[in-house]
Amino acid sequence: MQKVKNDYAAWMELGPGGLPTNVGGWLIATALRPLARRDSLTVGGAAGPGLHWHLERRAGPRPTIAPYPIPHRQLTDRANSTLIERLNAAVTVEARPDGPFHMARSRFERRGDALYVTDITAAAPWIARTKGEILHVHETEGSSHVVLQPDDAQTVISAGWGELHPLAGRPVLGLPETYVFLYAPRHSDDADRIEQIIHRAISTATR
Repeated sequence: MQKVKNDYAAWMELGPGGLPTNVGGWLIATALRPLARRDSLTVGGAAGPGLHWHLERRAGPRPTIAPYPIPHRQLTDRANSTLIERLNAAVTVEARPDGPFHMARSRFERRGDALYVTDITAAAPWIARTKGEILHVHETEGSSHVVLQPDDAQTVISAGWGELHPLAGRPVLGLPETYVFLYAPRHSDDADRIEQIIHRAISTATR
């Protein structure tokens, strides 16, 4: 019983994201754990492993990721508030009046805003599958979820900047195969690279 209580407390500490933050949400997250993919570093549909465009490799080991598919969060190397604000600004600046993108509630996180392609008919295939959602930043620790074309997703993962969501490509939630978890920036140099990835995602989100 104590193990169950500790698991519930650890899940609650991750904060909100996608499920109700109560026992019911924890039970759903627990039930989804067996569906999590075993290989979070290989993207289906990519031309192959490795880098497909120039992206500097992330120094150091990957952060520790919480063992729950929802919410999908990291436990180590969390960003400070300044870096989180910087990433949010890099996203929201793209939502210009009468422009091709807008901000709206994330349909995956169900809390917080995400950047969307406004005209879904102009969306790239991998963005059309998300109903236009491109990316969102997690306020709790500065990680992000971003939808990329397959080769770009593999590049980001191979360079050490992220990994696939554990339910990516699974029909249970409708997450696309290239639903990538971007690690939080540890410092300004990391933020530079993450902004590069964000700009790449945005520039390829429309046809």
